[in-house]
Amino acid sequence: MAVEDSHQQTPGGQEDDRGPGLPPAGAGGGAGRGPRPALGGMAGGAARVLLAALLGALPAAAERELRFRPPAEAPVRLFTEPELARYDGQQEGQPIYLAVKGVVFDVTSGKEFYGKGAPYNALVGKDSTRGVAKMSLDPADLTHDITGLTEEELKSLDDIFNNVYKAKYPIVGYTSRRILNEDGSPNLDFKPEDQPHFNIKDEF
Repeated sequence: MAVEDSHQQTPGGQEDDRGPGLPPAGAGGGAGRGPRPALGGMAGGAARVLLAALLGALPAAAERELRFRPPAEAPVRLFTEPELARYDGQQEGQPIYLAVKGVVFDVTSGKEFYGKGAPYNALVGKDSTRGVAKMSLDPADLTHDITGLTEEELKSLDDIFNNVYKAKYPIVGYTSRRILNEDGSPNLDFKPEDQPHFNIKDEF
């Protein structure tokens, strides 16, 4: 099977908005404060300038504190097999998801590789770890099961996982097999993958 990455072809065909911002500093800052005392003379003028500065500075400081506060960590999304199967690229406008090693990637930006009728569409909507490792589109290989893979195939899997999928496509969740034990209890050893240097690369 041909392969695709940022420089050549591999089976890993390759590639959040925040809430609304705060209102401008000081906007509506005087509502509900009641009438201010009259201030006269030069001292009164200086006091008015100081008061205005303080009233404007407080909301701005609060805004800065909120603006630079680290974002809350996003919750981990779990995909069952039937749910993942809905993102198989067959429906126009629907995201396209592909799982490798139990990690679900949004490969919509590579729809020319993974969309309906595209060369690697068979890989999406499921965990295709074995197929990626073997660079195979054989239906028998489109599974999470890596039993019997050679050392070379396992090395190829890790290389494509790290240098293609994690480098080019955002992680949107994990398969139930990655997060849960066989009895359905939480896998206490589960740790989310990080993408500290995630970036979108050109397909070619």
